[in-house]
Amino acid sequence: MEVYLSKGEIELLKRLYAKGGIARLEDLGLDKSKVSAWSILLKEKGLVDIREKKRKYITLSERGWRHLREGLPEEKLLLILREEGGKILLEALKEKMNQDELNVAIGEGRRKGLIELKKSEEGTLVIMISDKLPERDILDKIAKEKVSLEEIDQKTISHLRRRGLIETSEEADIELILTDRGLAAARGEIKIIEEIGKLTRDLILTGGWRRKKLKAYNVKAEPPVTYPGKPHPYVHFLEEVREILIGMGFVEVKSPIVEAEFWNFDALFQAQDHPAREVHDSYQVAFPSTKADLSRYLEFAKKVQLTHENGWKTGSRGWEYKWSFDIARRLILRSQTTAASARTLARGLKIPSKIFAIDKVFRPETPDKTHAIEFHQCEGVVLSENMNVRHLMGFLAEFAKQLGFKEVRFKPAYFPFTEPSVEAYVKHEKFGWIEIAGSGLFRPEMLIPMGYDYPRVQALAWGIGIGRLAMIRLELDDIRELHSQNLEYLRKAPLTW
Repeated sequence: MEVYLSKGEIELLKRLYAKGGIARLEDLGLDKSKVSAWSILLKEKGLVDIREKKRKYITLSERGWRHLREGLPEEKLLLILREEGGKILLEALKEKMNQDELNVAIGEGRRKGLIELKKSEEGTLVIMISDKLPERDILDKIAKEKVSLEEIDQKTISHLRRRGLIETSEEADIELILTDRGLAAARGEIKIIEEIGKLTRDLILTGGWRRKKLKAYNVKAEPPVTYPGKPHPYVHFLEEVREILIGMGFVEVKSPIVEAEFWNFDALFQAQDHPAREVHDSYQVAFPSTKADLSRYLEFAKKVQLTHENGWKTGSRGWEYKWSFDIARRLILRSQTTAASARTLARGLKIPSKIFAIDKVFRPETPDKTHAIEFHQCEGVVLSENMNVRHLMGFLAEFAKQLGFKEVRFKPAYFPFTEPSVEAYVKHEKFGWIEIAGSGLFRPEMLIPMGYDYPRVQALAWGIGIGRLAMIRLELDDIRELHSQNLEYLRKAPLTW
């Protein structure tokens, strides 16, 4: 009888035999990962049995490590007593230890018979009786080596756990056991022929290869699965959207996350008593309490004020209320990327221009499959002469087509800062038609204060809930999964353009 083994398997077999035929994985003095691989091969050849046994181990808690470094309270007390000749007044002791530690030290010292308290004419004396502290030795041992629950008596463990000095964890101990066939091979009753994976120069020159067994290779074996680094699928999708818009001639613009209501609402001709400004529809910033600095935009702010109050020279009656500069300066978390468009338009754009923004916005929604409190929005604006709603729908249809969505529908809608306005929908296999964009032509009350010659110059605008489009592309049923940290999903998720 004979058996073919690699050099590592032969070494493992010898060490197991030297241990009496049974040993834990870590007790064999070899690399644990290699032993694990060799043991599986030996098991397949009927030479070794593998037994897994759950075992509980003790580790130091954060408090345990701190007391190991700094000393246990009773240990500190004993040190002071040694310095004071074995006794000290309790009042004097209070000046040397903080009250919390002193309470623990007195309690533990009396319980363990380390100290005793005696009344005297001067006050209460703390007297050292013993300086033996077995708990210190136990903590030292746990810190230095792996200690199982069975190695320490249960009473001590309960006390250490009650004091918050230790924690327990469960680990799997792997034991390797030689089978009868394995014992026979180790004793030489079964001939062992060394199996090699490659020919070396020496083996060829010496002819040693004749006494070895060349390992057979399975040429049909699948290679190991590798998971190379790659961007998160949602981040990848957002980059695709960004490239499509740049390819359509748009330029990206930005605005801050913490925004003034002026840019988020007022500049968009959204009234200051509009429900969207209420705390249940916008995240208002409690800190910092200082308000936005609009000193560079006072002239523009004055035009916005007049437009809100009486329409100024826009042909509108405005909202007919007293506009507040303080409200306009309040800080909120940006609720729409249109704030980025407002900032850019107010600085003055040449005609024609196309701008876009992809960024996070925040709204106090009730989270569900299609709503989130923090999500990405894609804003686009086309500023040009003689534009209309048909051009707007054409841009949106082309954008959806570039992303691979064949079916797009539009229906009339209302938005405070566009007129006329339309909503865009694309089809989801499970949820049916999903709204992805609110859009329209910016109102004269917004464009004229910014200095644009309305109606000759028009601005087509849209805000896309880009997360909902990503759900369809990534075949997700829940918008919350866009930010998934599930490693299995992230590894398998394809990246396609």
